[in-house]
Amino acid sequence: MWFLCNDYVYEPVAYSLSCVQKASINWATSWDELPTRTRCRASLNWSQSVLGKPSSGIGKMWTIILIASFAVLGTSADIGPELWRVEAPGHHIAVRALADEGNVDVWGHTPSHTKVLVEAEAKSRVARALDEANLKHSVEVPDVLALVEEERAHMQEKRRKRESEQMDWTTFHDLEDIEGFEEWLNFTSSQLVQMASVARTLEGREVRLVRITDPSTPGPKKKIWIEGGIHAREWISPAVTTYLMHQVAVSPEWRDILKVTEWYFVPVANPDGYAYSFSSPRARLWRKNRSQNGPSARCKGVDLNRNWNLKWGVGASGNPCSETFKGKEPFSEPETVGLGRAMHRVRDIDVFITFHSFGQTVLYPWGWTRDPPANVKQLSRLARKFNEGVKAASGGRTEYEIGGSGPLYGLASGASDDWAYGALQVPFSYTIELPDTGSHGFLLPESEVSRVVVETNSGMHCMIGFLTNIGPCARHGTNRSKSVGFRGFRG
Repeated sequence: MWFLCNDYVYEPVAYSLSCVQKASINWATSWDELPTRTRCRASLNWSQSVLGKPSSGIGKMWTIILIASFAVLGTSADIGPELWRVEAPGHHIAVRALADEGNVDVWGHTPSHTKVLVEAEAKSRVARALDEANLKHSVEVPDVLALVEEERAHMQEKRRKRESEQMDWTTFHDLEDIEGFEEWLNFTSSQLVQMASVARTLEGREVRLVRITDPSTPGPKKKIWIEGGIHAREWISPAVTTYLMHQVAVSPEWRDILKVTEWYFVPVANPDGYAYSFSSPRARLWRKNRSQNGPSARCKGVDLNRNWNLKWGVGASGNPCSETFKGKEPFSEPETVGLGRAMHRVRDIDVFITFHSFGQTVLYPWGWTRDPPANVKQLSRLARKFNEGVKAASGGRTEYEIGGSGPLYGLASGASDDWAYGALQVPFSYTIELPDTGSHGFLLPESEVSRVVVETNSGMHCMIGFLTNIGPCARHGTNRSKSVGFRGFRG
């Protein structure tokens, strides 16, 4: 039974499946876009006993108890990192050099200043480099780890108070919760939902793809690909992606649009990194995946959003200790390889969106150059529809800036949105940087989750409604079947 209140998030959705022993996958013959080994039919056989390892994802009992026990590694003697403000833009040569060397982690920047995370052991080196470059700097947050521990304590208290076996969007959920919700949605909405594993990470986790469409309506349909959680610490991204996935599957508001669309959701594109970010306060701000690049644990990981094979290397780092390490070569990671192959097989994707945080911006290509893309006017127009939907839901309190990734954020290549636009020729490809604008950065309070997911859902409904000419944001007086954009352009 659904427990919804006007399609909002304040009543949790229960997904207790305590009577369920195993979800064994029945392989489909109809979903020919994906290879046979990874296609699965939405109807599941729930009759077999529990087999395999608990970490196997599908195939474990989903009597889910949402009371988490986290290892707290931070102590009073543990000196946490500081958040500094540097009076220079993020593309300043000194700031970029410090980031490439792994001495700072750039949190965000404006044309006038940059906020960087500085570990205790790097403070003297960073201060010396900034002084030599004549760049003023100051400490904004003297102990970021204390903020992380405060966030974790709040999450634990909230979980203790909440009933078990529920999924909601008033808190951040770990990977086990999200995978349980995916399986529950698959089971209860089997006519609309299909689920597949498109990659297996180095730590053995699945990268899952959830397809949602109405099989009772004929095609062709607009294909929409939604990517979440490619950067581990951006917890609001999987929250938004799972809420949108839930709304598209079950909300009457989306029913007419669903008849003419085909959705592909990747709630957590970086499952190893995301799971690690929940493991301890020290791990909370982890960005990359968990690839082993050398003997030092600090130098683990590849930035999966610098690993896609389009203009690979521009504005990215070759240093494994950098937060933007591009990898040894393009598509060096199983996550990007699997996702790229799946997108190739789906073919003719109309809209690609990857959710990130933070910044409240809708970014379109290119990231590797400041030159505008071929269909910049159409990209900007559709992005404005997203912003219109967000403003309507927020009463005008939330607004997104719109522009090219390169001009607004500085050059960076190997990103999934550039690859979708340039390599696959997806006509509408975006990175959406979710709230906020920097007050909390990656540590967005849980009290903001419900607001952000509802506003983003409204923005997406307006955006796709405009694309399909359905709903309040439809292009009235035009042919419903006519596409807003165009195919065949050379990105």
